[in-house]
Amino acid sequence: MKKKLRAPLKPKQENIGKLKELLEVVSRGKYLWESTFDAIQDPVLIIGPNYRVERANMAAAERSNHDVRELIGKKCYQIFAQRDDVCPFCPLQRTLQEREPLSVVIDQLRTDADFEVNSYPLVPGTKRTEYRVVHHYRDVTEEKMLQRKLVQSEKMAAIGMLAGGVAHEINNPLGGILAFTQLLQRELPKDSAAQSDLSEIEGAARRCKKIVQDLLTFSRPTQEGDKELLNLNELFEKILTLTRLDLRAAQIILQLELDETLPVVRGAATRLQQVFLNLVTNAMQAISGGGKITVKTFCEGPWVVLEVHDTGCGIRSENLPRIFDPFFTTKGPQIGTGLGLSICYSIILEHQGKIEVQSQEGTGALFRILLPRAAEVTSTMEKTVYEKENINY
Repeated sequence: MKKKLRAPLKPKQENIGKLKELLEVVSRGKYLWESTFDAIQDPVLIIGPNYRVERANMAAAERSNHDVRELIGKKCYQIFAQRDDVCPFCPLQRTLQEREPLSVVIDQLRTDADFEVNSYPLVPGTKRTEYRVVHHYRDVTEEKMLQRKLVQSEKMAAIGMLAGGVAHEINNPLGGILAFTQLLQRELPKDSAAQSDLSEIEGAARRCKKIVQDLLTFSRPTQEGDKELLNLNELFEKILTLTRLDLRAAQIILQLELDETLPVVRGAATRLQQVFLNLVTNAMQAISGGGKITVKTFCEGPWVVLEVHDTGCGIRSENLPRIFDPFFTTKGPQIGTGLGLSICYSIILEHQGKIEVQSQEGTGALFRILLPRAAEVTSTMEKTVYEKENINY
């Protein structure tokens, strides 16, 4: 049987076939480009020299809470960064001028996050004469927070070593000053003009001795042998006798919401009590003219949590990163030394725990102590959450 010969394609049909193949290649390339663009998990924007968004990937749309089509033609700093003006240190114009890749970190580029912005010049196409830029945004909020914690830990360790040596050197001379001052007070007549001066010396020496004691506490690490299984509820209730009169005098209500099924933790009782006492004392000092302190305990995943929430004056946002720094204080010179929260930080760190703070000026402060639950023992007590309301301790 003879094969039928196909008639040769006409030139016009050949051109149409080639065009279809070319169109398929272009379409496939466009699909792959768009798929790759949207597959990137970080926000990516293509921006013109006038800050208008020309293309955006899905991650940028999700982060800005807009449909991806709504971003096109809008100013990048308005639609993505939610700002009225160009972001500080924006690399766009410099990238256009130098036509070289740039990378900058912008703190609070958005109110909820810090970003590393990688800026790349985009060579104009055949129909365009102006350069554009590609901005790749990498969220570095958590990374920067961990860096700050690492710096804080290293700072605390260095100051702790220094403080321990200084405290020992100062303690003995201070003891001599106190002893001789008290001796002079006994020997001089009660109506002597020098008595008031000696009282001032004694008060100043006692204050110095208290600072030295805080320094020693700050520098002394908790030994593993000091730790035992502890119930945070019982531990906290033991400090109430030390604060009862002060709370009553300041007309402050203490409300307790303690979870009685709380698992035990492993720690040094006296050290943790010092943390709790310090937090309650700080809360009292932040409240003027009556107020309320709420103390809660509960479980949160692998953590046993104790919260101290006050209705006081709160903490300014610019002071929040510094409150755990040694000797940083916003109190008067006769009220605080700036060591209290530093000591709390170092003690909780020694217990493999975390201390967190949330506050705004004028709305009070919330301090959270998170300690790992002791894995080998769990509490089997029945859960009863009780509240002590309107009680002036």
